[in-house]
Amino acid sequence: MTGRLNEIFELTLEAAPSVADLMTLRDLAEHEIKNRLLAVPGVAAVERLGGYLREFQILMDPDRMAARGVSLDEVLHAARGANASAAGGFVTQAQMEWTIRASGRAATVAQLRNTVVAMKGGTPVLLGDVTDVREAAAVRRGIAHRLAGEVVSCRIVKQFGADTVAVSAGIRAALGELRASLAPGVAIRVVYDQAELVESALGGVARAVLLGAGLVALVLFGLLGNLRAALIVTLTLPLSLAVSGVVMRAAGIGINTMTLGGLAIAVGLLVDSSIIVVENLLHRGHALAAATEVGRPIVFATAVVVAVFLPLFAMTGIEGRMYKPLAGAVIAAVVAALVISLAVVPVVAAGLLRPAPGAAGDVAVIRALKRAYRPILDGALRRTGWVMAIAFAVTAPALWLATRLGSDFVPPLDEGAILMQTFLPAEASLDEVDRQNHRVEDLLRAFPEVDDVSRRTGRAERTEDPMPHTTSDVLILLRPDRARRGEDLERAMREAVAKVPGVTALFTTPLGMRIDEGLGGTPADLAVRIFGPDPQQLADLGDAAAGLMRGVRGIADVRAESLAGLPQLTVEVDRDAAARVGLTPGDVIEAVQIGLTGQRVSEVWVGQRRFDLVVVLAPEFRRDAKALAALLVDGHDQSRIPLSKLARIEPSSGLGTIRREAGSRRIAIEASVTGRDLGSAATELGARLRKGLALPPGYFLDIGGKVESQSRAQHALNLAIALALLAVFLLLYIALGSLAETLVILATLPSAFVGGIVALWIAQESWTVSSLVGLIGLFGIAVQNGLVLVTQTRSLRDEGRAFTDALREACIGRVRPKLMTAATAILGLLPLLVLRLHGTEIERPLAIVMVGGLVTSTIFTLLALPSFYQLVHDLGARGRARARRGAARG
Repeated sequence: MTGRLNEIFELTLEAAPSVADLMTLRDLAEHEIKNRLLAVPGVAAVERLGGYLREFQILMDPDRMAARGVSLDEVLHAARGANASAAGGFVTQAQMEWTIRASGRAATVAQLRNTVVAMKGGTPVLLGDVTDVREAAAVRRGIAHRLAGEVVSCRIVKQFGADTVAVSAGIRAALGELRASLAPGVAIRVVYDQAELVESALGGVARAVLLGAGLVALVLFGLLGNLRAALIVTLTLPLSLAVSGVVMRAAGIGINTMTLGGLAIAVGLLVDSSIIVVENLLHRGHALAAATEVGRPIVFATAVVVAVFLPLFAMTGIEGRMYKPLAGAVIAAVVAALVISLAVVPVVAAGLLRPAPGAAGDVAVIRALKRAYRPILDGALRRTGWVMAIAFAVTAPALWLATRLGSDFVPPLDEGAILMQTFLPAEASLDEVDRQNHRVEDLLRAFPEVDDVSRRTGRAERTEDPMPHTTSDVLILLRPDRARRGEDLERAMREAVAKVPGVTALFTTPLGMRIDEGLGGTPADLAVRIFGPDPQQLADLGDAAAGLMRGVRGIADVRAESLAGLPQLTVEVDRDAAARVGLTPGDVIEAVQIGLTGQRVSEVWVGQRRFDLVVVLAPEFRRDAKALAALLVDGHDQSRIPLSKLARIEPSSGLGTIRREAGSRRIAIEASVTGRDLGSAATELGARLRKGLALPPGYFLDIGGKVESQSRAQHALNLAIALALLAVFLLLYIALGSLAETLVILATLPSAFVGGIVALWIAQESWTVSSLVGLIGLFGIAVQNGLVLVTQTRSLRDEGRAFTDALREACIGRVRPKLMTAATAILGLLPLLVLRLHGTEIERPLAIVMVGGLVTSTIFTLLALPSFYQLVHDLGARGRARARRGAARG
């Protein structure tokens, strides 16, 4: 079980013509290379392309066959009998049993030539008398090319679920053994190894996580004001990460870029619980009492984070495969941190810390911030209406801006390579396709950013790959120190390739192409699919749709599938003429098929190598329409009739491909999106098609490609956000037991998103699956902060404080832990945001949203939330007072 996503490795076999020809290289790939690599654990298939596939061919000569009176059936019978073996059962002699094996296999061309076809006048007629028997190349429908000439390409597919890095290591070890056995001058070159991308991305994200953890530790030592307390809190980082690793391993979640990205999110959250416990211990002086007092809010605050990430497990498709591990890593890490903060931190703190109650002090920075914060907070609590009006005035435009950011699927990953697919008209020959792609390769090699270019055109001789011979995959390896990156380089290459007539190009990346084809069947960003019964009508509608697509800003590489217009020689059997010589239409068609495409009759074994034995007309009798008309067909009356007497042979134009989907024929018009977001381009395109494309009755269209996956992912994320909101509402209500206080926390959440939205706008990013997941994480942190503030306010009220005093003291008391948790969360994500480390591209939009959101979330938690809480309390108090006065009068 495998698929396009499992194509992980590609190599080429190369040699100078004087050392080994292309048929010898293909023999090497078909036997030694393929068999050795299939023995590597985790390898599912080795797809070979290029060179010449060796066959034993029996090439029929109609003139010589006619002169000897030999028919096609006799040649086929002789070919099958020339190379046969069978089991003959067994015989028993005395106490021994002998197995019988009957062998008549041929191993050489000479043995095949000396096979009897028929007896004519008492004289045997041999295959060599009426045919040419030789080793020759099978008909090619594909070519592999690198640098100056043709090569043989091998693409290795791993088994489903196999570890890419481990399989790649096994392949490289096997290649090392194979290189030692190669003839001098024959080379194996690795042109693509997905494991290099995986290891580089893992290294980049891992460095970001470690840097984030180091910055978090510096913040703790700088702001906590107690060296031992800072050391205790810092130790929760490695402990939590270690425990979460054990949990993820038990759950079957491996270490990859997404789990490391989840840990990068969690780094800033891992110390939250421990900070709260240690903070309370420094004030209370008793470890057990301090942990017990804050245990309930900590548990519920952690449950909120778990609740917002848990719905991500409902996602499907590639986005589910990407972000489920991230959610699992976050959940495992914060739960591990909760257990450590309540079970380990109090015990360690009891032994290391000896604070007197009320003796804890703040560092100078925190004291200065509190001095500045007190009058601002007092003013906010006195003018709650103004604060809420300002919050609304800031939030409303930001929410409007969120609707204008656009949307894409997932951020592009810098793979260090570009995969360009080239397309030529369906009627182009393989030689013409190769010639035009040579021109494309020469243009690409002129770019200073390009390190190497290799190409696979068409498909192998026997394969399940439906890729037509007019389509090529051009792999462009880039230099690490390149000046231009991403869309700038693609734009320049697109302009260069546009100079080659007849060639249409589509740009993607090696892994991106496999993901997109595995999901939507095409690597294109947009694919307009038009469904209907008539191919010509579909072709006309496709041309009209392509014209409309070219008018949409940002749409490039427009290419409509070719349905009609493929040159054909149609052989239409004359039933009456065939019947007069005792033939059915099927007999005539079978003769044409065998004569022109050949028939595989058996396999020739040469040592351990197997080669097909094929019967087919000699090339000079199948090179053009005239030769086809002269093809002799054996009649049942022993006559030999030219095909032109049995069928009409006419040039025509037919269907190049017939594609069906949803029970109907369809045509696809594909395009790339560059310079704008995918979502808005698809929306504008849909509007233009609805307005400008008139579909006849029975015809309909849809827009697929990468945008289809994006739409599905956004729907899944919208559902995840709704489920998270419901779960958080229930958790808050259970924790607080008050609908009003629950709504106070939830109502201020949109204000917390302001920073994330503005940060995306400043960074010129759009909404992607990554940034929406960042919004979910920001949602959890904002709720967590609000819950802790409300819980501490209620705890102080239980001690007999007035509401305003309790709220004020809780806010001021939360300055240090709130700033510490915000700073640790921001700094934990900062390396993902600032450093251009390989592999962090996917998590960068997530980090942008969370870092920007944490800035505004901190401000709104310290000002807007207390003001709204005070406003709701005042309104409730006035309402209760009116109710009491009304009851007293009654």
